[in-house]
Amino acid sequence: MDLADTKQGHESGSSFHVFDQGQFAKEVLPKYFKHNNMASFVRQLNMYGFRKVVHIEQGGLVKPEKDDTEFQHPYFIRGQEHLLENIKRKVTSVSHAIDL
Repeated sequence: MDLADTKQGHESGSSFHVFDQGQFAKEVLPKYFKHNNMASFVRQLNMYGFRKVVHIEQGGLVKPEKDDTEFQHPYFIRGQEHLLENIKRKVTSVSHAIDL
């Protein structure tokens, strides 16, 4: 299986789709990550600022009939490789209050 079989860039070049999450998790994720868990992959995407695209016709609450998930990031644009350096892992600020 090839990565191109399970994912594709959106026509506009501003997002990418995972068409078959099961197949993607089973055959693609282990090639690039130490796991084959789609939920973990989505969490990683979220930590880097990618967001799942919810189309208005899906309503956001109804499970889509197709196993097609789309993700986008403002700096992930086809042909704009120079923007990729702006995709960084989010840093969480933890404040430690000391009560005396």
